[in-house]
Amino acid sequence: MNNDQSDSLSLTRRSFIRAGAAGATGLALTGLAGLTASADDTTTLGKLPTRRYGRTGLQISALVGASDWSPDIIPLAVQAGVNYWHKAHRWTADSMPAAIKSQPRESYYLECVVDRVGGDHKTGHIDEEQHYQMVKQCAAKSGAGYYDVFKFHFGYHSVEEAKSQEGQGIVRAYNRLKKEGIVKHLALSQHHYNDLTGGQMAFDIITYLVNNSPFEAAQFFYTYGDRKEIQDVIALAKKSDFGVIAMKTMGGVGRAAQDKRMQAMLAEPRFAGSTPAAAMVKWLMSNPDLTAAVIATKSFAQLQENVTAARQAAITAADRHSLDLLAAFNKGTTCLLCADCVSQCSEHIAIADIMRYERYALDYDEMSRARSEYSSLTKNGTACIACGDCLPSCKADIDIVAKLKDIHSLLS
Repeated sequence: MNNDQSDSLSLTRRSFIRAGAAGATGLALTGLAGLTASADDTTTLGKLPTRRYGRTGLQISALVGASDWSPDIIPLAVQAGVNYWHKAHRWTADSMPAAIKSQPRESYYLECVVDRVGGDHKTGHIDEEQHYQMVKQCAAKSGAGYYDVFKFHFGYHSVEEAKSQEGQGIVRAYNRLKKEGIVKHLALSQHHYNDLTGGQMAFDIITYLVNNSPFEAAQFFYTYGDRKEIQDVIALAKKSDFGVIAMKTMGGVGRAAQDKRMQAMLAEPRFAGSTPAAAMVKWLMSNPDLTAAVIATKSFAQLQENVTAARQAAITAADRHSLDLLAAFNKGTTCLLCADCVSQCSEHIAIADIMRYERYALDYDEMSRARSEYSSLTKNGTACIACGDCLPSCKADIDIVAKLKDIHSLLS
């Protein structure tokens, strides 16, 4: 447990449940408020702070935008100072939002994401030529001239793969594109792969890459209550001028927003002026070693809440109470994606991936995406033999055996 948690209100799951549903006020949390943006709304957002994105030298907004954001909120995000766009390779010259492309090209940063070929992020392989051609074609269609960041999506399976001839194909493709002026900087988003034979945890792979590779930045899972190894790798990255973007930060926020007991408790005076979502953003921004966070954003209400929190940054007592309340709500229900359970599974089920798909469905309101991802698994929740070997490793006290059955019912 980190200092933020130990110094703030201790709230057990039992006491949370005891609170009951009485007194619900319908408090709007991120994911619930369906506000419509107006011209007057834009003046309330203010400008986001920027931070140096490691060795890239880019000064990027503390909140990162994404190409799957609603076109309606992107102009407002631009006005609020969002200047870095995740998965921008999905945009063509026709589909790139006018609010972005109407700006001077040097004032915003586009990221091109490269996936393995011939399979998914676990079964596919790295192919220098195909990656090179894909980025070149996307750049030509984008009309943007170049991508600021070439990002290897999902990352390496292990340090050994990163060192291998095939693994270096990513670097070779990047070097060719950089020489032609099509890309400028190299980064990756890194997942855990301890469910694969010889696979390693994200923090082990990034620890190696920070000082032993041409990669300049990484994106990985990071949320309140995360394991010490993640905190350590973020500190190492800062010390080595290696950029870090946090992702999958809002576990449980969406489902908590629909829970009447949660709403009832948040109406109490000790939570005044805070919500779990805003508190989470402030907590992220309070870490000076973190560059930015990418957070799924679907409405002006969400954008306003996140931008306001990122600008305030300082965590209040109410924010600490909100975070502890969210942690209590999540206990036994919401996976933190630490992946410790995966190493204990004799059936090699991708438990953390399955829990991530549940998050898409219940926290991000992306049921179609969740079901599509789940259907692509070679082994889904039905492969569980209920041995229970994974249970002692779960710091969130989740009944993983039962949870896998529930997720299968939800997503199959």
